[in-house]
Amino acid sequence: MFQRIEIELAKETIDPHLIDQVFERISPLTYRKRFGQFLTPPEVAEFMASWGVSKGCRSVLDPAVGTGVFLDGIARLSAGSKVRFRGIDIDPLMLNASYIRTQLLHVDTIELTQADFLRVTPIGEYDFIICNPPYLNFHDFDRDIVTTMATQAGVPLSRLTNIYPLFFIQSFAFAQDGATMAFITPSEFFYTGYGKQLRKFLLRNFTIDAFILVDFERTLFEGVLTTATITLLRKQKAPEDHMVKFIRVFNWPPESDVLLEAVRSATPNPAFYKITEANQSALDPTEKWLKYFEENHLGGVVDRLIPLSRIARVHRGIATGDNSYFTLSDIEATKWGIEKRFLRPVLARTHQCPTIEFTRQDHEALVKRGEKVLLLYCSEAPSRNLGAYIRHGERQGVNKRYIPSHRTPWYSMERREPAPILATVFSRRRMRFILNSFKALNLAAYHCIYPTFDDLGKTKALLAYLNSDLCKQVQVVSRREYGGGLHKFEPKDLEQLPVLDVTALEKEHVDSLASLFDRLESEMRRGGDVLEIEGKITGLVTRCIGR
Repeated sequence: MFQRIEIELAKETIDPHLIDQVFERISPLTYRKRFGQFLTPPEVAEFMASWGVSKGCRSVLDPAVGTGVFLDGIARLSAGSKVRFRGIDIDPLMLNASYIRTQLLHVDTIELTQADFLRVTPIGEYDFIICNPPYLNFHDFDRDIVTTMATQAGVPLSRLTNIYPLFFIQSFAFAQDGATMAFITPSEFFYTGYGKQLRKFLLRNFTIDAFILVDFERTLFEGVLTTATITLLRKQKAPEDHMVKFIRVFNWPPESDVLLEAVRSATPNPAFYKITEANQSALDPTEKWLKYFEENHLGGVVDRLIPLSRIARVHRGIATGDNSYFTLSDIEATKWGIEKRFLRPVLARTHQCPTIEFTRQDHEALVKRGEKVLLLYCSEAPSRNLGAYIRHGERQGVNKRYIPSHRTPWYSMERREPAPILATVFSRRRMRFILNSFKALNLAAYHCIYPTFDDLGKTKALLAYLNSDLCKQVQVVSRREYGGGLHKFEPKDLEQLPVLDVTALEKEHVDSLASLFDRLESEMRRGGDVLEIEGKITGLVTRCIGR
C-alpha cells in the first residue's frame, strides 16, 4: 500500500527529474510492462503542462500520476499561483516516487490517492486533466470494466478496446464544464475499428483543439513499439466553424512556445512540424483520421481507384501454432523420413522472399541453404515415419499449445489454396506484394490475396500498381502505424486499399503494366535503380484512370 516516505534531502541541489531515472533503474522493464507504465519524456510533459497553465488552471487532476512528471511541470510553470493538485495511481511505488518529487518541489497542495482511476466515483471539479494512461492491450486488464463503463457512458465499446479510451471517458466525468484536457496515448485510435467509438465520443463531447502526432520514425517510449499522439481538448461544444489542428512533429522543438503557437494560430514551422486543419463538424468518425496528417495531393487519383475487395479476396496467412515444429528443413524431413505427400512448400518468414516474385528456383535455393520451407500438411492417415514425428511433437507438448489443441487431429493444418499474390504484413520502407509463381503456401508473416480473375497479365498489372511509389503514398491512409517507422496492414485494411481496376483496362494497358512489373522485379532482384520504372508505372496508371 501507499505510505508517505519522509526523507531528508538537499532539496535545492537535487533535480526532481532524477526521480524518473531512479525509478527506471530500480523498477524492471517487466514490472513496468505489467502495469503499462511508460514514463513521459520531460520535454513532452513540459509542453502538455504548458497547455494547461496557459489556460489558467487552478485545479489539476492526473489520473495516472506515475512519478509526477506532469505535476512537476505545472508546479514549475505556475510558481506563485495557487494550484491544487490531485494524483491517482494504482501502484504504490509510483505514488511514493511522486511524493518524493513534491518534497523536492516544495509542493504542499497535492493529494495523492492509491486507487484504480476507472473505479473511482467521479467528481466534476477539475479545470485541467493531464494524463499518460497505462499502455495495456485489451487482454491485459479486467474486461468487466469495459462493459461497466460502456453502459454508464452510453458508449458501445468494442471488446478489443485498449485501456486508454476508458481514461478519456472517465476523465470527462471528472472535468468541469469548459475544462481543458491534455492526453498522450498511442495513435491507434486514428485507424482501428475500436477507435471509431473514441472518435465519436471526442467529437460529441469536446472542442478538439489539436492532435499532435510524433513522427512514426521516432519511438518515445522505451520498450514498447507504439506511436504517440498528444490530444488537446476542451469540455465544451465545438462552434460550427471550429478548425482542428493536425500537427505532425518530426523534430521536437527546444521550447514549448513553438508548439503552443502552432495550436493557437496554426503557425507553420517546417523546421519542426507540418500542420493541416480540418473543420471539426466535417470530421467523420468512420474514416481513418491518419490521412489528415498527410499532404493531400492524391485526391484526384484516389477518387478514381476502387477498393481491392472489388477484385480480390484477402485472408491472413496460415497460423500453425508452433512454426518451429510444423515447418521443417529438407534435412529435418529426411532425418525423420517424412514422405513428400505430407509436406508442402511454404514461405514462413519475410526474409525468405526479399523480392516481388517467388519462383521454383528461389525455393530450391532456400532448401539448399537449410531453411525451414517445408510445411507439415497432413490430410490422411499418417505413415509410420510421420507417426514417429507426431509422437515427438506430443513429447514436446506441441499438441497442448493453443492453436494445435483446437484442431482435430492436433497435427492437421488449416486448409488453404496457394494465393497468387502474397503481401508482407509488416514493413518499414514499403510493403511488398509478391507474385507467387511457385504456388507456395504462406504463414502469417504474409497475407493471401486471391484475385477474382484468373489471368496472369492482369495479375502482373495489379502487382505493378501495388508495388509502385504511387500505391505507397495511397497506403498512408489505410495502414496501421507502429513506433520506429513500422507499418502494418490487417486483411480488412488491405481490402479497403484503393487500387487500379485492372479488369476495366484496355489490353494494351494491361500488357504495358505487366511488362513494367517484370522490369521492376528484375531490377529489384539485382539491386538496381527502380525509380525510373516506378515513375513510368505512376504515369501509366494516371493516364489509365484519367481516360
